[in-house]
Amino acid sequence: MTVFDWWSGPVCGIANYKGVPCIYERIFDEVKDEWSDEYYLTPIGEDAVNILLGDWEIWCEAVRNGKPLTSYYALPDRKKYFRIVELSEQKRAYKRAAVFRGQIDKGFIPVDYYVEWIEK
Repeated sequence: MTVFDWWSGPVCGIANYKGVPCIYERIFDEVKDEWSDEYYLTPIGEDAVNILLGDWEIWCEAVRNGKPLTSYYALPDRKKYFRIVELSEQKRAYKRAAVFRGQIDKGFIPVDYYVEWIEK
């Protein structure tokens, strides 16, 4: 599992749903003007998983080694990441509530962190 974006909890990343890797996207509740506990889930293929995990590893390495993150955001491969997320927004397959448990370390790196998907 990865956390690509965080705002009072995971906003976007990769998680497994029923054994299938998916991009998860947190849903913003416009009425309440806050993040909900619901997420869109979009299954992704092995190539996309590999690209996103490669991107994630670069982030983790930078955080672990105290490198400036400005260079991470300037990586040319970031365009691939954004394209995969953009395509997933067009193919959202599931909508599920989630409870995230465990710890987050420096740089939003999960430690003993997992998600429980809840069908409402």
